[in-house]
Amino acid sequence: MASVCLILQVRLAVDAIIMAEGAERKEQLAAWTADKKQVSAYAMNLPQIDNGVIVPPSGWKCAKCDKKDNLWLNLTDGMILCGRKNFDGTGGNNHAIEHYKETSYPLAVKLGTIAADLEAAGNANLHCEGFEISHIIIFFA
Repeated sequence: MASVCLILQVRLAVDAIIMAEGAERKEQLAAWTADKKQVSAYAMNLPQIDNGVIVPPSGWKCAKCDKKDNLWLNLTDGMILCGRKNFDGTGGNNHAIEHYKETSYPLAVKLGTIAADLEAAGNANLHCEGFEISHIIIFFA
């Protein structure tokens, strides 16, 4: 009986060690959760054009090249444009960057990172990215 208890105690100790988070991981978590996210200076006075643009829930494509992935929604005018071209030629065609250079509209959000239910996503999640729900809701029906 004593050997069974010892085996059980050893097993419990081993399981506890395997499941334990190390000090480094705990420090990383503490630092991450302690970070206070700042609203982007651009978001503080973000100009938004109410130009009637309504972003559909799906079927997005770049307004300049019809690309359907790596898409960005400009938060000033609602333009959906593709992102940067990668070093290997994949990715976008730089249309979002070109649009910024032409207009100086400073903020865009990558489509696909916005929850379908904006209220469920929570203001805190969007605020962490440097903008708020009010910057996005204008373009969604």
